[in-house]
Amino acid sequence: MTDDSAAPIRVLLIEDEAGDAGLAQLALRDFRNAHFSVAWVQTLAKALESMGQQTYDVILLDLTLPDSAGINTVERILAVASLTPIIVLTGQTDTEFGLNTLKAGATEYLVKGDFGYDGLARTIFYTLHRTKLERELAEYRFHLEELVTHRTAELALAKEAAESANRAKTAFLANMSHELRTPLNAILGFAQLMERDPALDSDHRRELQTINRSGRHLLALINDVLEISRIEAGHTLIQNKPFDFVDMLHSVEEMIRLRAAAKGLTFKLEQHGELPSSVVGDGQRLKQVLLNLLGNAVKYTEHGEINLRMTPCNEHIRFEVSDTGVGIAPDEQTRIFQAFYQTDVGLSLGEGTGLGLTLSREFVHMMGGEISVQSQPGQGSIFSFSVPLPAADSPPTTLPHARVLGLQAGQAPVRILIAEDAADSREFIVRLLTSVGFEVRAVENGLQAIETFKTWHPHFIWMDIRMPVMDGYAATRQIRALPGGDSVKIVALTASVFQERLGDILQAGCDDVLGKPFEEERLFQIMAELLNVKYRYDETVNHIETTELDLTTTSLELCLAIKYAAETLDLAGFGDIIEQLRDSQPTVAPILQRWVNEFRFEQIQRAADAGINAKEKRHGNAE
Repeated sequence: MTDDSAAPIRVLLIEDEAGDAGLAQLALRDFRNAHFSVAWVQTLAKALESMGQQTYDVILLDLTLPDSAGINTVERILAVASLTPIIVLTGQTDTEFGLNTLKAGATEYLVKGDFGYDGLARTIFYTLHRTKLERELAEYRFHLEELVTHRTAELALAKEAAESANRAKTAFLANMSHELRTPLNAILGFAQLMERDPALDSDHRRELQTINRSGRHLLALINDVLEISRIEAGHTLIQNKPFDFVDMLHSVEEMIRLRAAAKGLTFKLEQHGELPSSVVGDGQRLKQVLLNLLGNAVKYTEHGEINLRMTPCNEHIRFEVSDTGVGIAPDEQTRIFQAFYQTDVGLSLGEGTGLGLTLSREFVHMMGGEISVQSQPGQGSIFSFSVPLPAADSPPTTLPHARVLGLQAGQAPVRILIAEDAADSREFIVRLLTSVGFEVRAVENGLQAIETFKTWHPHFIWMDIRMPVMDGYAATRQIRALPGGDSVKIVALTASVFQERLGDILQAGCDDVLGKPFEEERLFQIMAELLNVKYRYDETVNHIETTELDLTTTSLELCLAIKYAAETLDLAGFGDIIEQLRDSQPTVAPILQRWVNEFRFEQIQRAADAGINAKEKRHGNAE
């Protein structure tokens, strides 16, 4: 400001008193060689005229003018020069009045006679500097807002692209699920029909067993792969509900103990603190995690012991699975959780798909915990996690089911409509239901289902969800709106892996959902529950318990092992179990062998449940 070559600061002085105006000009003229170009006017009208002709850097304004007085004068000046800073010169010493001038839009105010010789110039310099900073800040803020707006638009586009990709992945997963499970439904379904043929010779029965084993193994692989895809797409759900924790734990313990004993290993279960007998959580996922971890411990341990330690704390339970096996190298301890990854030892054993730990980590995370591993090569491994499992009342019990041979006599005819676009699946269901005595008609799409409902009035409809022309959602809604549509029972058939779509299906008007591939026992169970029909069974004890394979006298340890082998399709485990039964129960061993050869795993599981329940009842009576 003291450079002689600098441009002068243009000042508009609006002051009606000549003396005050002269003092102001004098103060600015001799201030440290600063250059001020002052234009003096005595009225607001002249000021407005001058501002229309020239631009000023700062305005010095007296609020008592012949043609304008008071704070309103500030507002009238700003209406013409909104960007020019205004310094009010006032004779009033009232602080509140000065603050009001600032509120009206003035940049600063000075009391005449109080600002001294250099106070006016300093105030001008300060005001101009502050105004400059405020303008730069405003420009920066505007630029920043532009950047934020631009970045927000980019993020919106990226979000839309990600959501579009996720929708495409979801659609692909749904299509894959449908395309894989639908033919498997026909393969396994017709295999179930063939099992009903008593005239099947031994050669054909062995071929049927091969079909069953291959189909079940393929289904297990598909389920694992699709489960990983569901997790990645965010479509896997945890179903928290009460379950018998002690029963689940005993089941896991006995299964692993048997497998460990077969390799000469010791299995220990350690409990630190009192565990609740029943808890709220996803029992199926928790059991799968424990079996995966303990199964791996047995698999990779040749000598020593396997331990499962549990510690309850604040409605959580901490689980630790340790072994004395080969251990895991540090560089592999993160990679073992990657899908399909296997260590060199795992590859040499030639077992598994490399999905067990991946699924276990994701299930534990979804249950509210994190899984970790500690290991040294040659010194074993420890896998640990903690998940919330608050105590609950005893879980509901489920009844086992037996194979249906036909409808009991004396019941009115029951009309069943099948809406299924896949010809093989449609034929399988038609033949299955016809064989037990139902009146059956079949259509290929939802529109045909509506027309058949109008003319035939079925009591029950198996409604495939994905069909051409009209899908199951639309067909169900329209049938529900027709006369009699509120009383017909409709159950959805779906090959989708998305459990979260259950709500959409039920909201459309379906009474229940049956996933494909399905077991015939579940199909008949749903129909019995909704139609109140009664069946003839090939096992006659209460029409629900299995008597052909009687495990009520089998030890609890073997019953639990049989149940585990049936749940996991462990044919090698069945071989060990059958060898033990040949000595202790020679009449049971061949029956179990035949059922394994026929791949009747669900029935084997129900027989094991019956044996376990019988022992629990005897134990309760003894107490």
